[in-house]
Amino acid sequence: MRAKKIKHRFLGFKRSEIDNTMMNNAFSDIFQIPTVLRRDKLSFCDTNSKSLNEWISNLSIMQLGDTSKALFAAMLELSELECSETLRFDLVQILHPTIENVLGSLEKNFFNQGVISSDRNEHIIELAILLRCYFAAIYINIVRRSSDQLDNQKFSIFALNQKKNLQTARTLATFQALQQLTQLLYQQHMLYSEPVAGQWLISHQLYEAALTHKYHQTNLEQIQGSKPNSLSNISQAYAQLILMDIFNTNQIRQSEIQALFQCSFDWAKMLQILSKETDLTKYVVDTSKDHPPIYNKKQSSGFNPNVFISTNTLLDHVTATLHKNAEYISKNEKIYLTPALKFHVQTILGTTAERRHERYERYEYSAQLHICFGLLTAHFYLSKAKNFDETLLLEHHFNLQNESRFMSSWDKKLSGNNEESSIQRLSRESKVVYQSDILDISVNGYRIKWSGEAPKNLRTGEYILVKETSHGHWRGGVIRWLKQSTEKSLELGLEVLAQEIFPCAVHIQADRHVSNYHPALLLKNQNLDETKTTLILPGSQIFREQQGIYLRLGKEEVKVYLLNAQLITQSFVQFDFELLNEDEQSILHKFMAQNNMDTNDQDLWEALK
Repeated sequence: MRAKKIKHRFLGFKRSEIDNTMMNNAFSDIFQIPTVLRRDKLSFCDTNSKSLNEWISNLSIMQLGDTSKALFAAMLELSELECSETLRFDLVQILHPTIENVLGSLEKNFFNQGVISSDRNEHIIELAILLRCYFAAIYINIVRRSSDQLDNQKFSIFALNQKKNLQTARTLATFQALQQLTQLLYQQHMLYSEPVAGQWLISHQLYEAALTHKYHQTNLEQIQGSKPNSLSNISQAYAQLILMDIFNTNQIRQSEIQALFQCSFDWAKMLQILSKETDLTKYVVDTSKDHPPIYNKKQSSGFNPNVFISTNTLLDHVTATLHKNAEYISKNEKIYLTPALKFHVQTILGTTAERRHERYERYEYSAQLHICFGLLTAHFYLSKAKNFDETLLLEHHFNLQNESRFMSSWDKKLSGNNEESSIQRLSRESKVVYQSDILDISVNGYRIKWSGEAPKNLRTGEYILVKETSHGHWRGGVIRWLKQSTEKSLELGLEVLAQEIFPCAVHIQADRHVSNYHPALLLKNQNLDETKTTLILPGSQIFREQQGIYLRLGKEEVKVYLLNAQLITQSFVQFDFELLNEDEQSILHKFMAQNNMDTNDQDLWEALK
């Protein structure tokens, strides 16, 4: 009855009315407390494969609500059924494809739907998470009971087949439990939310048990007869779970989280999970703790690692995808591994990872932050509220990447006679300046709280402008990470990239008469005695390292050579660059000096109003 009470508690109230601690404890119970066996039969069908298959065939995926409830009830009854664990496993396997189809249909309602879901989706989210938790719990309990029987029961020579079947059920159930826990973590990452209590602990316990009893490397294809997916054993399933955590998915967009999940089926095989520390150990796990992997150099005193993880092989592989031929890259990598995602993975796994784990000292700071989103919007405000075409000062025929086209994929959704009005509406929406509460500050940025509905372009990797007062000076930055803090509330990590920003334009000479202009920003940073200038360009993949482009500064143009990409996101790329003609350095300096003077004059007038 405990499970049913939990179900009604969650599905009977809005998420805002549910205490987070209560929810956490409920889910912790699911993972940590074995279900009591109290049923001698199932209420909806006979206890055999044929009868269960017939019952499933009468369910309709089109009636999603009724089918979800029926499957949930079936899972609860099956988990409480007095029967052999091998039979329970066989019956769960019959339910498995239908449950996954239902979960896939439910997840479509909140995957890639923005960072804060509408009220309409709240119950769907609760149901999807609850179904996934109980689905994992059935397999977890099969592992527990099978292990208890194998450890404590003496099998006669005539029962060796029974013992072998029980071992098989334990191995396959361990694999399926880890797969469901990975899918649950994937759900949580797509919602930018945290794991529930006990989730990591049971994951570690499942792997440790498989390691102890030496079935962690057992080939699943050999014992099952068919390959469940591209993962071959329990170690790889655990590695996939580890990967989903160490990739810091709160720093990337939902579409990129999906892409990483797909690639993780290939990449899990390249993760090295060892029982002893080596020079290559990057992450460590204490399997007695309800805690994800920890960066090796950031262990606390109470942390006693017994699992050691090396990511070098995977890093070498991802880096090699830049140079290898098409046969080297897997099907998933061809589809999903974008330049922005590759940059993220290399940053996480590479030599800069140690710096990423440094904690800047933070200071509590109570104030409001003014913020706007998007490269084109930044260009608009830095150009004193002029549209991009007005800033070009061109006298000859030209094309430009207009606002509607530049606003990512939004224009793809526009069609028919409403296109123009939709473009105008989106344009106005994109230029809104929002206010949010600052929670704390550090030397390189802000942590802010966002309440209420989020605009479409509030997403990781988005270029932003920020200032602390309405008459203050705009600074440029990027949304580094997102986290669901409370119901209807987000936390955002903002990194300031530059104190001085100058709007400009770039183009690639397509032919003698037509040029396609794109909005761009010059960033100037002063570090000690060194002044560094970089370019922010649209993340459209037409700009790349070792490329010559034209930089338009007011009415003048200079040719520049793009060097290393310092930052790549879905929205923009930050490039180092050099002038092809050093004599044109004065044009660059004059442009920035004039813009600084204009900005200071503007700030003065604003202050005097």
